[in-house]
Amino acid sequence: MGHRYTEEQREFIRSVAPGRYNVDIADLFNEKYGTNVTEKQINSFKKNHSIQSNLPRKRKSEQEKLFTEEQAAFIKQHVKGISNQKLADLVNETFNLTITKRQMNTWKKNNRLSSGLKGSEGMDPPNKGTKGVYNVGGNETSFVKGQKAHNYKPVGYERMDAEGYILIKVQDEGPWHKRWRHKHKVVWEKVHGPIPKGKCLLFLDGDKTNITVDNLLLITKSQLARMNQHHLITNDAELTKTGVVIADIYSKIGERKRGAKE
Repeated sequence: MGHRYTEEQREFIRSVAPGRYNVDIADLFNEKYGTNVTEKQINSFKKNHSIQSNLPRKRKSEQEKLFTEEQAAFIKQHVKGISNQKLADLVNETFNLTITKRQMNTWKKNNRLSSGLKGSEGMDPPNKGTKGVYNVGGNETSFVKGQKAHNYKPVGYERMDAEGYILIKVQDEGPWHKRWRHKHKVVWEKVHGPIPKGKCLLFLDGDKTNITVDNLLLITKSQLARMNQHHLITNDAELTKTGVVIADIYSKIGERKRGAKE
């Protein structure tokens, strides 16, 4: 039986599909929504909605697909005594990636790597209290608890993610997705408060690096889907505003057509 997607989930698939294989999209989707959508279901959804990932048919190996040689070596160096989530967070912060816990677990299995932790990786490693390279005896790259890592980024540090959005570090504690947030959301929320469920921010001039309140417009995710579908987002802020109105008109037309069929 096929999965019934919400509008938010449909838009999420559209946003992460470019440059990703179906299995990776499924991993990201399941990680975000706590579901068990399969690669085959993602493939079917993309075909039904004319969504392209623009990738070669032949898959690369797990190592080539996910990580460069440098990144793979980094993981092998730091894999001991650290959970999949913490290892994914460390790799994401070091190399500006968005690897999930599940992807890290799969990659480790395919490359016959183990953290050395027992059970569900919940037990403390024998060298608890150190961070870095988790060898029992320690070495020159290990450091004691409380000492900042060589790749530490302070709160307020900014960088760009793989999709062109600016990320800003907002806190030192917690998992990666709580320490780093999209800067445009932070800027908007300082003025207008939390973004309501089912809504998102649109860059009026199409420039994800032009982060000002005046260049951001709060719209519904269904409006964004219509605008993407009909190519209504331009580099002209006024034209994009008009595009929102046109998107609403398309939605009304669609509603009337569905009502007429019923």
